[in-house]
Amino acid sequence: MLGPIFVLIAVLRNQKRRSQLRSATVDLRVDEFGITRMLADGRLEIVEWAEVNEVEVLTTKSGPHAAYGGVIIVSGDAERGCLVPLSQLQTSGLAEALTHLDGFDSQRLMEALTATPPARVSCWARAEVTGVDP
Repeated sequence: MLGPIFVLIAVLRNQKRRSQLRSATVDLRVDEFGITRMLADGRLEIVEWAEVNEVEVLTTKSGPHAAYGGVIIVSGDAERGCLVPLSQLQTSGLAEALTHLDGFDSQRLMEALTATPPARVSCWARAEVTGVDP
């Protein structure tokens, strides 16, 4: 009678492991044009600086990004954006690149990075009408 329950637990555990493997970052580029992230399963996330509307920090202790402590969410529109693992914030150059966004507050970023998980904190949002690209 317990057999099916153990099988279900094993299947769920394998699905979680596969999800984590598929969402692993195999290539991350931050340059003057934007951010490009290649995932292990071949998916590609791209956002250009001119289209960035919001920067958020998601800290977590569970899920596919738990190993990194969370992600930086750089949002463009509903279809474009990029998740950058917190473990790659400095090495990717993202931390410095974010400072070029008009009005970006590095102190707010540092506070968000130290938020007790689970937390999702908006660090920067594009002004409604600024007429100036970052």
